[in-house]
Amino acid sequence: MNKELIEALRIDTANLENGLKWQEQQEKMAEKERLSAEYLTRVSSANDMLTKVYTEEDTLLEPILPRQGVVALVGSSDSGKSSLLRGLAMAIVAGKKEYIGFRLHPRYRRAMYISTEDDEASLSRLMRMQIMDGDMGCYDGLHFVFDTDNLLETIELGMQSQTPDVVIIDTFADLYTGPMNENNRVRSFLNAFSQLAVKYNTLVVFLHHTGKRTEALAPSKHNAIGSQGFEAKMRLVMELRPDPERHDIRHLCIVKGNYLPSEFKHDSFELRFTSSLNFEATGERVPFNLLRERNEERDEKAELARAMREEGKTLQQIADELGYKSVGSVHYVLNKN
Repeated sequence: MNKELIEALRIDTANLENGLKWQEQQEKMAEKERLSAEYLTRVSSANDMLTKVYTEEDTLLEPILPRQGVVALVGSSDSGKSSLLRGLAMAIVAGKKEYIGFRLHPRYRRAMYISTEDDEASLSRLMRMQIMDGDMGCYDGLHFVFDTDNLLETIELGMQSQTPDVVIIDTFADLYTGPMNENNRVRSFLNAFSQLAVKYNTLVVFLHHTGKRTEALAPSKHNAIGSQGFEAKMRLVMELRPDPERHDIRHLCIVKGNYLPSEFKHDSFELRFTSSLNFEATGERVPFNLLRERNEERDEKAELARAMREEGKTLQQIADELGYKSVGSVHYVLNKN
């Protein structure tokens, strides 16, 4: 074989190798770009977050309930938790501008309510009691789910076809069948609902019970039955607490709120629970430490506060001498009866 032919073969081989290397490089670059594009669909850029304008519309019930995420309402069995959440759902689909004194910002006027305790007939009767204006035609957007088999699939189907502003799950304990004190299992269960909330940009509210004898304690995120895993997964935890003395009064207590200022998390929002199962804001707020069941020590302390006030002492002096946390606490005690 002559030298010219050998050289030509060498050049052709080199060109072929270079071409294959170039093609391989192009394929790697294309794959990298594909992976980068896929990655960017799964993350949020800090620059985008800083330049995006967030408005009050990013809350559902301003400023308490966020637009998206997983939150909880806890309380004793006779506190009216279901009525409060059912009223929220009805207010959303009816197009109400506010609920319990807070502004509503629904986008779709739709709600999904998963009921494990009440059947269709019971809920029909309860809703009729709550409808104040007699308008029976404006609740098409409120859907109830009674069959909890394949519940996540049902919820996602609803979110895909008719995205709700809120999904209310009444109750957590009826759906989660594992041990309440196992953090990992509780968080894994809740995580499935959290992922749906993020995917479809909606809010999931879990109704849950407080432990026995917790009414002797101040409202707290630790009063919920079960593990720390439950409250840890929640963006917001509210406790609905009956008033120790006034049977028609309930106290909505924000016991955990990741994005709420501290002034929301020390005093309750007082609500009147009416005979028609509706809640009305009274405009009053009560310190958490005054919402425990009555005991003799607190009663004696209250009597001392009244006596000191009659002697002409200021609210601040009374608070300092008797160990009340704030002047507001003294004011509430003196005007309680």
